[in-house]
Amino acid sequence: MDDLAEKLGCSKKTLYVYYKNRADLVSKVITQDMEEHLSKIQLIIEEDLNPIEEFFKLSQLDLKKVKTIHPSAQYDLKKYYPKAWVVFDEVIKQKSFELTLNNLKKGIDFGVYRPEIRPEIMARILAEKIDLIFNGELFQSHLITFTEVYRELMTHYMLGVVSDFGRSYFLNHQSKIFLIS
Repeated sequence: MDDLAEKLGCSKKTLYVYYKNRADLVSKVITQDMEEHLSKIQLIIEEDLNPIEEFFKLSQLDLKKVKTIHPSAQYDLKKYYPKAWVVFDEVIKQKSFELTLNNLKKGIDFGVYRPEIRPEIMARILAEKIDLIFNGELFQSHLITFTEVYRELMTHYMLGVVSDFGRSYFLNHQSKIFLIS
């Protein structure tokens, strides 16, 4: 709090007028960041795109976000601010599930995803991706970046759900997911 007050050019006492403690500050910052990210997601959804195009745009947004996260952020949040972590984790996973489920159903209707996939199962699996991507024990940040893990995971996922038509479209346009480097 001392460092933060100094960077903001105010006293620590002033910070405590707005925040009860460090945990309150972390919780509010996480909540605001999450709300901003979710509003960007909503703008993409409102474009009513082809499901694969929607996937590309949402992935680009996710990649931008992933690039801003320090490798230890998830671990630190879980360890030092468990209440903030639980809220963040639940909201992100629920929103991810809903977005993925809607995208999968729409993709099946459009004929770009295989009709035999089980959207509810696939959406649950993908909702858990954040834990996998940021697993520092599995993917050591000095060897591989979160961005690389994200790209591999999402490419593998898409190739598993697309129909023959969707596969062709995905492969011809997959560079869109790699625009953020």
